Amino acid sequence: MNIVELDHEHNQQEISRLLEEHSRRTDNSIPPYEREVISLAAYENDTFIGGITGDRVWNILKVHLLAVDPAYRGSGLGSALLEELEARARQHGCKVSELTTMSWQAPHFYQKQGYEIFGEIKDCPHEGQTKYYLKKNL
Repeated sequence: MNIVELDHEHNQQEISRLLEEHSRRTDNSIPPYEREVISLAAYENDTFIGGITGDRVWNILKVHLLAVDPAYRGSGLGSALLEELEARARQHGCKVSELTTMSWQAPHFYQKQGYEIFGEIKDCPHEGQTKYYLKKNL
């Protein structure tokens, strides 16, 4: 056996192929693992003021990144970006959205958007900080 570093994209393709083969052997009713990336950006004139990324697999939306320029925070832009991402996921049959956030980031923002905490890792990445796992039914 030889363990080596491999280009991320190539490695992901090979891992996905093995997982697909396993899923088909286990239960052939499981749909293929087809990941669609969603990437939205907000501009004021020609200036980038915020964005959100996520992907959907099966009927699950996974929110990855959301950021708003400090000058536009509190304006509803973050909510609008999240709502648009969720709407696009719903159009493709997504039933649930999931994400992670850190205690110093935005757990309260996401809770105001209807997300609920279902897990946490305390003292991550340092003592006194927490990583939160949140979900929302779409």
